[in-house]
Amino acid sequence: MNRKEFLQMLNERIYFLDGAYGTEFFKKGFKGVIETLNITDKEMVFDLQKAYVDAGVDFLLTNTFSANRLKLKSLKVSYDIKDINYNAVKIAKKAVGQKNVYVLGDISSTGFLIEPLGEISFDDAYDVFREQGEILLNAGVDGFIIETMSDLKELKAAILALRDLSQDIPIIAQMTFEENSKAVTGTSVEIYANLLNDLDVDVIGINCTLEPEKLLSVFKKLAQYSKKPISVEPNAGKPKLQRDGSIVYKTSPEKFAIYMEDFVEEGANIVGGCCGTSPDHIRLMVEFLKNRKPKKRKIIVEEFVSSRTKLQKISPFLIIGERINAAGKKKFQEKIKNKDFSKIVELAPMQEQEGAHVLDVNLGIEKLLDKSHFSLVVNTLDKIGSLPLSLDIQEFEFMEEALKEYVGRPIINSSTAKKEKLDNAIYLLKRYGGILVLLTMKDKIPETAKERFEIAKEAVEYLEKNGIERNRILVDPLVLPVGAKKDPKVTVETIELLSKEGLMTSIGLSNLSFGMPNREALNASFLTLCLDKGLNAAILNTSEKCTMNAIFGTLILKGKKLAKQEILKEDPLVEMILKKKEKELKQEIERLLEEYSPLQISQNILSKAMEHIGELYSKGVIYLPHLILAAETVTPIFEYLNSLLEKSDKQKIGTIIVATVEGDVHDIGKKIVATLFKSSGFNVIDLGKDVPASKILEEVKKHKPDILGLSAMMTTTIGRIKEVKDLLEKEGIKIPIIAGGASLNKEIAENFGVYYAKNASEGLKLSKKILKR
Repeated sequence: MNRKEFLQMLNERIYFLDGAYGTEFFKKGFKGVIETLNITDKEMVFDLQKAYVDAGVDFLLTNTFSANRLKLKSLKVSYDIKDINYNAVKIAKKAVGQKNVYVLGDISSTGFLIEPLGEISFDDAYDVFREQGEILLNAGVDGFIIETMSDLKELKAAILALRDLSQDIPIIAQMTFEENSKAVTGTSVEIYANLLNDLDVDVIGINCTLEPEKLLSVFKKLAQYSKKPISVEPNAGKPKLQRDGSIVYKTSPEKFAIYMEDFVEEGANIVGGCCGTSPDHIRLMVEFLKNRKPKKRKIIVEEFVSSRTKLQKISPFLIIGERINAAGKKKFQEKIKNKDFSKIVELAPMQEQEGAHVLDVNLGIEKLLDKSHFSLVVNTLDKIGSLPLSLDIQEFEFMEEALKEYVGRPIINSSTAKKEKLDNAIYLLKRYGGILVLLTMKDKIPETAKERFEIAKEAVEYLEKNGIERNRILVDPLVLPVGAKKDPKVTVETIELLSKEGLMTSIGLSNLSFGMPNREALNASFLTLCLDKGLNAAILNTSEKCTMNAIFGTLILKGKKLAKQEILKEDPLVEMILKKKEKELKQEIERLLEEYSPLQISQNILSKAMEHIGELYSKGVIYLPHLILAAETVTPIFEYLNSLLEKSDKQKIGTIIVATVEGDVHDIGKKIVATLFKSSGFNVIDLGKDVPASKILEEVKKHKPDILGLSAMMTTTIGRIKEVKDLLEKEGIKIPIIAGGASLNKEIAENFGVYYAKNASEGLKLSKKILKR
């Protein structure tokens, strides 16, 4: 099955994926790493896969969800990665037999976050996915499915790795989202779909986390924004604890099948099941939906750019802030050369508050820099949750480095119309996604509007011929300094010609007034002329109020309205922490020290500010990058205040031990808890992931914490929470235990005799209540 055949198939009818593996093996009493069954109990794997084949699936997944090098190492699996993956394909092929069912190599997360949110590099993740993918491909899979990804950057690494192995093998890519349509790392469904529309995958999908009725609203957004076929695999409801200690899911096969019809009605091309679904769920779904034709979807045709957490529509006008530009600025250039990005961190939120939609990034003289400067600056801006970026980078290798690290759909600024430059742009756009700024010139700038137009038209046709749609191109008609006796009318006429051709345009506005007096008046007046002829975007100085007002006023007169940026307005202290205003924060603390004691500031002011930040995170107002940045900003302040205390007063609010239970290596949620607690003044002892009950007992005896926090992401590891609780009680240790995780709920927690916290913010509030008792 090649990609062309695969996509043709999806036009004919609805196709079916299989259901859960882990929860099914758990029902049979298996409690280890399910991928090891590919070696230790092949029959158990075969029996389940044969049941899915008999249920009528079209695509059977290999039992390799966690079978990458990093995940297996975290799970302390000693079996060879090649044997696990190779055997998985052979078992699946045997289960398929002579039936017309395709085997998909199943790949999921490494269990680690990628920099800047985590500790592994993009290249490390790429290598891990390529290694597993190559084994699966050589073993004979018909395609790949990447699933249950919560980090768009990690998903991108997996896609690039697998596509580099084969240009002709189908790839289905799926992320997992919360009920608010956001991933835990802050990426929305819309941002995800917009980037994957560009990347070289065949199907865009959603799986896990939510039951069908709650996943439907999230899926509807995917159906609107994806330009490619779409897939979905919901969970079979929420887990429920039985009297015998087993976990069951509440959605019956009959209900699941009926719910899945809603996804088909919304345009799903491929449907299947995730946690809690069984061969019975899949069999009834297939019977209920077989021979259904895919529904035609109404897809949003507007173009967007994005960062990890922010989506920005290009129409009716895109404002690109110009001030992160070191060209001609010696002090700024020296800071960048020394990898001091404090000025960039300062300018990014400033331009956003002034009304910028996108930030143009120009690091100045590139011969003074190396690749690491570009990866670091992109990661720095990602970490502060910045606006989408326009990457103004001249060296090809530097541009590729920045695009590799970038999370979202950027603007690539820019390319001339020379063939070799266009070929480079085509490669970058296809590999990493984005919008291209195309200059209306080759070796030199044409004098007339007609010449510029013809150059642009020819270049656009070449880009289209090579798979880059014109709606992914912003043509720059070139603005030249009026002080150098360059006629600005040529630019205006070029915009008019391009607009009539249906091409979007963007200008570098400040070039016009370079070296002139009254720059702001000139810029505003010229911009109005350009807007009248159909200009779509401009790189400009957002601090020029006259220029910004000219945009809003001209658009209103043209019958269009530009929405104002929604800026988070918070208490000044909270804003300093969220925007990493370290200097201002230190000054504010010094001012507060004139009125309050260090202990009062630490426990009553700074701790409450972080508690509020935790609430903003739990409500989806801010996201994981913001939370991590806030913790980095505030931790040195807590340490400073602590250094001012008398020895007798040097105490934290309380001590908490946190751990992800044995058998579970998913610790993003636990890390969020640790981050919030530590930055709120708690002494946090993080034992890591996959921690045995005996180790937790040992550490509790050693540190005597006030609270124990346990995380269990997987259904198969929920029971470990009770195991820890029972062991502590057996040893006569009474300690409040707060538990959380995707597969846990209040009912199960209460049955275990522990507290339940839905998220880190709830856990923090609950802990403070417990300590006051």
